[in-house]
Amino acid sequence: MSSVGSVYLFTLVSALCLLFGLNFLFRKGNLVVARILAVEFLLLGYLVVAAYFLLPENIIETPYFFRTMAPLFYLLPPLNFLFLWYLFHPNASFKKNHLLFFLPFVFQLLEYLPYYLTDKATKVQEINWMLEQGDFFAFSERFMWFDPMYHVYAKFVLYLVFFVAMVYYFLQFRQEKQYAVLFQKGVFNYWIIGVLVFRFCSIFYIWYTFIYTDNGKASFIDTDYLLVAEFVYHILFFVINPRFLDILVLAESLRGPEKEEVLVSLKEENQLRELAEKIEDYFKTTEVFLNSQLTAELLGSLTGHPHRMIGQAIRHTYGISFRDYLNKYRISYIEEKLSDPAYLAKSSIETIAEAAGFGSRQSFYTAFKKAKGCTPKEYFSARKV
Repeated sequence: MSSVGSVYLFTLVSALCLLFGLNFLFRKGNLVVARILAVEFLLLGYLVVAAYFLLPENIIETPYFFRTMAPLFYLLPPLNFLFLWYLFHPNASFKKNHLLFFLPFVFQLLEYLPYYLTDKATKVQEINWMLEQGDFFAFSERFMWFDPMYHVYAKFVLYLVFFVAMVYYFLQFRQEKQYAVLFQKGVFNYWIIGVLVFRFCSIFYIWYTFIYTDNGKASFIDTDYLLVAEFVYHILFFVINPRFLDILVLAESLRGPEKEEVLVSLKEENQLRELAEKIEDYFKTTEVFLNSQLTAELLGSLTGHPHRMIGQAIRHTYGISFRDYLNKYRISYIEEKLSDPAYLAKSSIETIAEAAGFGSRQSFYTAFKKAKGCTPKEYFSARKV
């Protein structure tokens, strides 16, 4: 490929990464998983830019990117793991203890900091020294604390640990009732199996070449390409299928309406109706439905009622699921707000939907179309006529 073609290719890929990264970063709703995906895209974009400037014809002219990629490979395994964890814990806020996963990245970043702070001439001198050694893992006493091979071993252990963790949690999530439909219908099978296959191939390749060949060091460099390929596969999957980010809404739509209990005694019926009335009063007086994190479990803890009984009371009394009942209040709230021309003039439909408790634009449009049989734009345009 010509140098001009390389410039166009690297520019296109990095621009797409930046575009998708910003899209997920500013995605509506409190979705930690979308923020993680945004970080992954921005990280991939930087790796693409750095890879271009580290090409043999560019590295001397732009030595600033030298040794900036190595610490970033400490980020790939924990980011993919956290993505999986928060995907299946959609109501969780980011846990501070998860920041501990990034300590190896911070450590190597601090190790290389003296090199980053030197002038261009010193950077070029260091690059020329490395090229003379003919070894990417050569130990530089001036700018390194440890032999680079220690980082290689540490990254291998890190990849292995997070691989085991991902398999463990994947098997756990498969057994959870609320997510069972996602795996029964094969929604996540292609993604998770693909990610795990990539990770297994990387670990196996390192192990095999390091133990049975004389090319052990180079195997770690080759494996970086596999890790980047896994990374690209992972994030593109969710670009093509963005609705998968809002996993509770997706599970609800795939599960379909739940079946009504066949027989309920008169006493139980009265209890369920009474509970449904209490929930209705609670919704009206507190407007708790505006909380985007609200679930039957959270409502149960707020009201002191078993969450399973809450869902049963809603289904028995109103003939709809708790999710649909919740969305009914949110949509009514939106209708009330949009009936005020002054309020509508300073707020978009999406902004009001977010204020009403919808976690994302996709979940709002899905719920609205299910309730009204048309899109919000069609519905409110018809009302203006």
